[in-house]
Amino acid sequence: MEQQLTLFLQHAYNGIAIGAVYALIAAGITLVYGLSRIIHFAVGELVMLGAFVTWVVWRETGSFALGLAAAIPALALIGLVTERVVFRFTLSEPLTGFIVSLGLILVLQGTAIEIWTANPQYSQPPFQGSWDVGGVLVRRQSVVNILLVSAVLAVSYFVLMKTTYGKALRAVSDDPGASALMGIPVRTIIMTTFVVGSALAGIAGWIVLTIGSITPFIGASYLLRGFAVALIGGLGNIQGAALAGLGLGIAESLAAGYVGPGWTDA
Repeated sequence: MEQQLTLFLQHAYNGIAIGAVYALIAAGITLVYGLSRIIHFAVGELVMLGAFVTWVVWRETGSFALGLAAAIPALALIGLVTERVVFRFTLSEPLTGFIVSLGLILVLQGTAIEIWTANPQYSQPPFQGSWDVGGVLVRRQSVVNILLVSAVLAVSYFVLMKTTYGKALRAVSDDPGASALMGIPVRTIIMTTFVVGSALAGIAGWIVLTIGSITPFIGASYLLRGFAVALIGGLGNIQGAALAGLGLGIAESLAAGYVGPGWTDA
């Protein structure tokens, strides 16, 4: 009985570790959708680019901290450019924005292949080793990742609920027309949210690199899971995204452990 409990806790912990990544990706999706009503399907490719930016900096400097410091502004800049050049012209037609985001997947993926090739790239995570907690192996890197995601989501929730920007953002989400009449710069708020959502993808990319190898094709897997989590948690709901991300991660881990790895995606 004790051994079965330990095995269950091990699977649950592994699920929380990967579920934290899903929650972070879903938070970016839900923030953008809440304002623009555009389902940003290229967010998986943004995560992939964040991982590669981190990998390049780590390869040149040996520092994951510098990799994170580079990935956040780099992806924020990409978010700014795509919003100004592409998505700002689709705000009145969210379906068009959805189609454009699908095209953006091909552009970003093709660009990554040209720069880094399609071969898997690896790195050594900054926090190696694990602790044995009552028979449950707790990877140090996973603990760092969970704490990082928790801090980012907590700050995002505080900004959304307690600051003037957050109140303006929620007002725009509820009624863009009325918000504009009240003097809220709707287009600026939407642009800023695209930037923030892309920066979150950059952080997620950093975490993805610490988990395993990366290729230009990893975006699809994280997109599907992030989108599923955003739907389960409620589009526009950060708290829901956090809970649903953990739930999906645990469900995947339990399915792989008790049924078989082939059931993870199912």
